[in-house]
Amino acid sequence: MEKLIGRVKEKDILQQAFVSPSVELVAIYGRRRVGKTFLVTSLFEKNMVFEFSGSHGASTKDQLHNFSREITRVAGSMLPLAAPADWGEAFMQLQTWLSTQLTSTRKVLFFDELPWLDTARSNFLSAFSYFWNSWAVKQSHLLTIICGSAASWMIKNVVDNKGGLHNRITQTIRLLPFTLGETESYLKNRHVKLDRYQVLQFYMALGGIPHYLKNI
Repeated sequence: MEKLIGRVKEKDILQQAFVSPSVELVAIYGRRRVGKTFLVTSLFEKNMVFEFSGSHGASTKDQLHNFSREITRVAGSMLPLAAPADWGEAFMQLQTWLSTQLTSTRKVLFFDELPWLDTARSNFLSAFSYFWNSWAVKQSHLLTIICGSAASWMIKNVVDNKGGLHNRITQTIRLLPFTLGETESYLKNRHVKLDRYQVLQFYMALGGIPHYLKNI
């Protein structure tokens, strides 16, 4: 896997959450292509017990089918699980799977692109809130990370939630584009030979977004 450049503060927050003796629910938000998913998977690839990402523009039915396929894959089942009827049933499937996996070793549960999962009338957020409050919050060896690119949605519905997730977020990370220094380090790590003026020009053009910088 590509080396993780910079993100010193963010790595420290996540690593502290991982070793914490308390139950942790971490929310990460930031613009698309800024490296949110890469940050989490780079740190916790070996500790990931389940990872699921929303699909842009997909219906609730399609999201649920994707969820059941992912549960089937990680469970190693020869027969596919029936797609859950709703998100409440989906989280019951997840709870059943996780109950067989959680031991004294800390594990990471990762939901990516949460805003894409919470489609109109899907009731995803209320189902997730129930899953968290009724079961996940009691699992001391589970670190849960939720992530989204729609910053306004994440702040309104997760960070400042007034319902089931009120005051449940233990750490919040706003992931910003690379600084100029991080951009220079990133390009050097990819063996891109540029002088500092050229680095500055690329930085002004691309804004420190890793996904775009890697194409140089």
